[in-house]
Amino acid sequence: MQKELQGSNSKSTKKRVKERSVIDALHRVREWRRIYEEGKSSQNTNQPRISLQEAANLVKIPKKTLEDYIQIFNKVSLICQIEDFSNKRMGFLRSFIQKNKAIIKTAAQIRKQIKKECVDVKNEDSFQNNLKIEFENMSNIKNIKYEDLNNDKIYEAKLEIKEEESESKNQNQF
Repeated sequence: MQKELQGSNSKSTKKRVKERSVIDALHRVREWRRIYEEGKSSQNTNQPRISLQEAANLVKIPKKTLEDYIQIFNKVSLICQIEDFSNKRMGFLRSFIQKNKAIIKTAAQIRKQIKKECVDVKNEDSFQNNLKIEFENMSNIKNIKYEDLNNDKIYEAKLEIKEEESESKNQNQF
């Protein structure tokens, strides 16, 4: 009987962290990232940038836990909105991920494929843009040459007109 009491006392002396709600965890993760991005204070620019660990200390949640939450949120967001689980606890999200592992894996592969296709399209676009720019440059060079040629012809025509005018003046003087 005493052992049972001692066992229950030892269990009660351990501090147990209550499971956080999804909304609270999401808020804390966003706060952690905001603190990290903005730095401790924008007034003192001479200070080095705040670390993720320091930001986690300010939020009062271990960095490892916050990183775990980010992973959970990323996985859940592949198949549904996190806000749909706002009234649930983080343990529910963990079990939700376990139950839907196959769907999440498929969704992750699809997202990866889409990103790859987007990169390919961007590369294609940049290739097409480079060709377009090259073509425009060549066209501009041709236009400049054509304009120079036209300018030369105009200049020659003006010279001829001046010569004719001067000849006609010379003839009128005689």
